[in-house]
Amino acid sequence: MRKTLALISLALLLALAAASAQAVTYRENGWLIWEELVDPSWDPAKIFQELGIDKMRDDDPRAQEAVRQFMERWTQAPINPRMGGTAIKIPGFVVPLDMDGAELTEFFLVPYFGACIHVPPPPPNQIVFVKSEKPVAGVAVMDVIWVYGTIRAERFTTELGDAGYTLPADRVEPYREDG
Repeated sequence: MRKTLALISLALLLALAAASAQAVTYRENGWLIWEELVDPSWDPAKIFQELGIDKMRDDDPRAQEAVRQFMERWTQAPINPRMGGTAIKIPGFVVPLDMDGAELTEFFLVPYFGACIHVPPPPPNQIVFVKSEKPVAGVAVMDVIWVYGTIRAERFTTELGDAGYTLPADRVEPYREDG
């Protein structure tokens, strides 16, 4: 009898573990999910208005200082803290950070082609640092992919840019329109 109860208990534990491992539902909104990463109160156009950049000519001595102030505020763009802890499926372009031969383990995910390659980079609320425990093969600079995982509202800084979010990848796959 004891042996039977132990076997039943073990079977139930294994069944529960298997069910919880498969229970992750990834929130997805296609490319619109990038908009959800931006704090709803942040309006970068407001910065331009406050600095009066639209009223300055290129040769205006105040323009250089205004651009410096804009970039300082740009790099402090707020994230949407409500997104932290959300299991998501997000599309984006790859900016490699750590490659082991032809395999990628760390990269930035950005919402548009050329981001982080040209200056200025996107604001931090539009850069996601992705780390994959399982190396990802066959992905090159600016390839478009889907990344699945639970996003964290935490900053990650490199010389290429500042990410407002980190995303430990559960899965990475090539981008397809149909998802």
